Amino acid sequence: MKGRLLQRRCRMLSVLTVLFCVVFTLLLWDNQMVHPIPPEAAPAPATVETVKAARGRLLDRKGRPLADNETVYQVILDGTAMGSGRALGEQAETLAELCRRREIAHNAGGLPLTWTEEGAVFAQPLFQQDGTPARFTRLCQALDIPTEHAPDTAAALLEYYGLRGDETGREALDILYPCALRQRDIVGNTWNFAETTDAAFAAMVEERNLPGVRVCTTTRRIYPQSAAAHLLGQTGAITAENWKSGENYRERGYPMDAVVGVSGAEYAFEQELRGEDGTVTRTGEARAEGIYAKAPQPGRDVWLTLDLDLQQAAEQSLAQHTQALNGGEGGSAVVVMDVHTGGVLAAASWPSFDPAAYREDYARLARDKNRPLFNRALLGTYAPGSTYKMVTASAALDTGIITPWDTVTCHGWMDYLDTRFHCWISRSGGRHGRETVSDALRDSCNVFFYTVGEQLGIDTLNQYAQAYGLGLPTGIELAESAGVNAGPDYARKRGRIWYPGNTLSAAIGQSDNQFTPLQICAYVSTLANGGTRYQTHLLQQVTDYHDPAPLSAFQPKVLGTVSLSEENQKAIVRGMCASVEASAALSQAFEPLKEAGVTVAAKTGSAQVAGQEHANGLFVCFAPAEEPEIALCVAVEKGGAGADTAVIAGEILGVWQQIRGQ
Repeated sequence: MKGRLLQRRCRMLSVLTVLFCVVFTLLLWDNQMVHPIPPEAAPAPATVETVKAARGRLLDRKGRPLADNETVYQVILDGTAMGSGRALGEQAETLAELCRRREIAHNAGGLPLTWTEEGAVFAQPLFQQDGTPARFTRLCQALDIPTEHAPDTAAALLEYYGLRGDETGREALDILYPCALRQRDIVGNTWNFAETTDAAFAAMVEERNLPGVRVCTTTRRIYPQSAAAHLLGQTGAITAENWKSGENYRERGYPMDAVVGVSGAEYAFEQELRGEDGTVTRTGEARAEGIYAKAPQPGRDVWLTLDLDLQQAAEQSLAQHTQALNGGEGGSAVVVMDVHTGGVLAAASWPSFDPAAYREDYARLARDKNRPLFNRALLGTYAPGSTYKMVTASAALDTGIITPWDTVTCHGWMDYLDTRFHCWISRSGGRHGRETVSDALRDSCNVFFYTVGEQLGIDTLNQYAQAYGLGLPTGIELAESAGVNAGPDYARKRGRIWYPGNTLSAAIGQSDNQFTPLQICAYVSTLANGGTRYQTHLLQQVTDYHDPAPLSAFQPKVLGTVSLSEENQKAIVRGMCASVEASAALSQAFEPLKEAGVTVAAKTGSAQVAGQEHANGLFVCFAPAEEPEIALCVAVEKGGAGADTAVIAGEILGVWQQIRGQ
């Protein structure tokens, strides 16, 4: 009984199974053969794309943009999805025609073929130095195209991709070349074919719905003011070296095609400026808009201590006066600093360049004999000349070698051992007579500082110079030179002997002393505020993108102090103020400030350079002399007398006074 029931159930299950298979087969036949779904009606496969985040902005201390962003459209080509042979050639011709129609400049594909009147020629070697085939050669080998003669190679490539031999066909060949390399795994990643702000061009590309071609929006750097080029720096693609080692971008989570800061503030504040990319999924009817899987997060805005008005004034004044001072035989630099925080208000170097045209102009800039790419304000080192004499005065006063009222007699010269050291006034047969330290600073009397420098010795001089930060890094976030303090150690490194008489030269800012304008300005700031040496810095605060509420702010940091009593500081300041009154050039430069009730304390310097006929002109000052707020250093290569450079300082301080009054 049970056996018959089991057999009946098995037969029923077999019938149902057969019936199910028949029905499924009929439905499948109907869907595939009788009523197939047209290709255009099939749902498009979902794609996940990266959405680049906007980079944070670089702003001046008042929130004015120095490096901003603009939205651009990028046309990205994925060679692996664009087809091959004639299909790839057709797409490349379409892109070439669209670019010509809208006058869009696209990125060169790097095709090593150049067409001349005689025919095609190879633009680069087909093999590397070790005999390895170059990329182009490897591609031709994969396509079975000969490379013995350039005209034959060019003709074979045009035929393979179905291209005409006219200008459009040649341009299309250059466009498809990087795509073909990617198809053959000769290089990796997609290719940024074009970048433009032309929305019509982007729409025309999207309308063509070309396989492997997509349009995405991103941002690129713009420079609204074209100021502070040396400080802002540049952005660029990650190099292979920095991806794996160097900066370790791979370990820090950067994609290989990320744009990063490579110099200046862009590099120094990369962590703050960097945004976090998002992703968008495009599928079916939502393809145009896409659905964010992760929204991009823009980088943070970095506010710098720079004042745009002062920065522009410094750059314009250098551009206007440098060539008149040195005949175009050298550059110049200016640094302006807040004496109570160490914040850099301006740092200009001449000649300069337009940061927006940096890449286009690079070859010309690199060849310029005056080195416009060199940041003289932070990297250039100069003998300070007589601007160093406040260091010698501070050391002599603090150690008790002299008091503010002691005098040294200047006969126009000083004999030391077997050498006669001259004061500058002796060139006209003059002498300064009896001089206090204030008188000596006013007159820039070399004999006074020879005398006290010999008593101090080079070790004590260097002790006070370093207390002022000379010959030491200032702590600024950008690359800077450390400079050199003259002395036996440095002479020994250079294979020379340090003689006792060298100390006298060092005491007036000559010998091997070499400092940056930034260091010299920081030293004058320290003197102005009574002896507190602050870390110099460019960072003021960090905020969210387009949100002025500070997330963090730089707190002034004290790096050291100079032992300087109030009485001794006043003696030095008296001499610096008197030097302005005693010089017709300085009085004229600062006349508008004097009329506004602002007293300037200043010191000139003319530093001889070995092998050069003309001395470098240096000038330092701070204002107001009674309650200092701002310090300034000017350096003009081959500028001659330091007093002649005061006109630059006067113009910058004039703008500062206007800002003060607002």
